[in-house]
Amino acid sequence: MKKTMTAISIAALLSAGSFAIAQDAGVSVDAGAGVDVETPAVDLSVGAGADASVDASYDGLTSALSGSATADLSAVTEESQISIVLLSSLTGEAGAFDEAFAANADGNSTLHGNISGNAAISAKLEAEGYTTDDVVAVKSNADGSVVVYVDDRS
Repeated sequence: MKKTMTAISIAALLSAGSFAIAQDAGVSVDAGAGVDVETPAVDLSVGAGADASVDASYDGLTSALSGSATADLSAVTEESQISIVLLSSLTGEAGAFDEAFAANADGNSTLHGNISGNAAISAKLEAEGYTTDDVVAVKSNADGSVVVYVDDRS
């Protein structure tokens, strides 16, 4: 009987520790059904550190520019992770990007039209005080997230 009580006491202590760990991790434990995972709502991130998959340099932006006009934005919805990166937060020199952007006038018009046609991206831009005309490039990632580069330089 003493061994059974000791085993029950140890099991209770160990399970109490897992409740504390679950709370720290943002996981709630339901006594009847198991574990429920609570995830915070994903919202707009602004700045260079917005997303680990964002190349926060002018070289990365120049690379993203080449595919921006043809980026398929049809799958981007309100549930998608949309990161806005401001050009003022990028590292490196802007010269090569500025030249490539100026030479890509047709692509820029197409990009702005594609963004205007996407309610989720347009809403995120508007919420942060930007318009589609402020967007210089878009990069869609394999995981469905989208990086929107906004020219905030004046």
